Amino acid sequence: MRTTFHSSKAGRVAALIVAPVALLITLLGWSLSTPLASSPDEDFHLASIWCGGGEREGLCEPSSNARTRMVPVELLTAHRCFDHLPDQAATCPRQPASLLVETDRGNFDAVYPPVFYAVMSVFATTDFSASLLMMRAFNAFIYVGMMFALFLLLPRARRGLLVWGALATIAPFGMFLISSVNPSGWGVISASTMWLAVLGYYEAPELRRRLAFAGLAIVALILGAGSRSDAAAFATVSIVIATLLTARRTRLFARLAVFPAVLTAVSIAVFLSFGQSNAVNPGVDLSTPLDPSSATLNSIQLLWTNLTRLPELWAGAFGAPLGTQSLWLGTVTPGVVWFSTILAFGGVVFLGLRLLTWRKVISLMILVSLLIFLPMIWLMRDQILVGQGVQSRYLYPLLIMIAMLSLFGLNGPNARMNVAHLTCITVAAWVANLVVQWVTLRRYVTGLDARWINLDAGIEWWWSALPIGPMALWMMTAIAFAVLCAICICYGAATGQVRQFGPRRLFSSP
Repeated sequence: MRTTFHSSKAGRVAALIVAPVALLITLLGWSLSTPLASSPDEDFHLASIWCGGGEREGLCEPSSNARTRMVPVELLTAHRCFDHLPDQAATCPRQPASLLVETDRGNFDAVYPPVFYAVMSVFATTDFSASLLMMRAFNAFIYVGMMFALFLLLPRARRGLLVWGALATIAPFGMFLISSVNPSGWGVISASTMWLAVLGYYEAPELRRRLAFAGLAIVALILGAGSRSDAAAFATVSIVIATLLTARRTRLFARLAVFPAVLTAVSIAVFLSFGQSNAVNPGVDLSTPLDPSSATLNSIQLLWTNLTRLPELWAGAFGAPLGTQSLWLGTVTPGVVWFSTILAFGGVVFLGLRLLTWRKVISLMILVSLLIFLPMIWLMRDQILVGQGVQSRYLYPLLIMIAMLSLFGLNGPNARMNVAHLTCITVAAWVANLVVQWVTLRRYVTGLDARWINLDAGIEWWWSALPIGPMALWMMTAIAFAVLCAICICYGAATGQVRQFGPRRLFSSP
């Protein structure tokens, strides 16, 4: 009798220990790949973090204006010499930590929810590099912990949704944002876990497991609603979809639905309470079009142009170039990155569409509608074109949910995909991650004007206290992610019977 990966002791050890460790090493490798102020709008977020714990001497001091604060000037200027200058290494002149300057670049008017900044502020010190790396590592631990806990709690029939949906969408934005101090990273974690936590809550066969799922859902809501208003809105969508997929006309379900209803009310309240819900780019004045060409178009022409170019915005979430925008601060990825990620995402979605029920169709239509109408509303309101103002990362959480939801009903570790399918998905994800990390390292270590493969040649910027160079870091990260991908393939290739969650008609009785 053939021993399967799932049933063997070695397989269980790999799945329960090696896989999360490999994922953590991968994310930590990414956290070391970029310098201070390397993510979008990081000067705003850094100032908000240093003031997230209130006024503290040397970190965040009051000014004469209630809408400004005194913060270390290094937080505001660390990126200026390489911002959108891809050929320039991250070698900006450093400012003394004791030098403070007055600024309005921060969350001083509660544009963003305060939880993310308050938590990150625990790590804020006058040693900016050490503080930054601790924050990034903390966020990586949160993601690994949430995904690992969800994997353990989910029944084997549902684990394929988590594994393959996450793997197909984690590069490039997921790797970068999760291991950053951008609030969008928490939004990614929330989108990856919220709807499955609520789904598991509804389907849990016992109280203890249901309470554990409820706890994960609460944490996912805190991460989403505590970081960005749009993440709070996406959390609401996640809860609605999980409820729709499991709804029954029974008293038990009515009682169970009270808890998700409370979570929904909280997320809606958060969304409506902060100024970010009314703006695409908080703090950025879009009253004047960013591109003069958009000003020459009437409303019908602008609507048609944006509709025909809308897929560019979706593709941008996988690393494709979008107008004058790039992934982060002028980092433009080669085609192999976005081709591989779109291939993995498209493969998961199309294979998932083999099984459709009315509940699944309606749920997917909700997400696809949001992918279309949300950016169109933003673009038309501000009279701008695709590639201006609205960034692809705003829609990235929806794409994660679409990938996972597409596999709903396809039960088992492999989500009813064969080994060839699983291999294509993992290889595409691995190649995309390999290349985009190399490009990111090259962009900051020397600038993209350097073409040699060896990242250790001609180093202009690197962490002074790190005992290894960028080439060793890149190889270590690539190996760790390869181990994770190999474990996923082996786990997906496991055989055996799993509990089948059969499709039911909409709102049918059990």
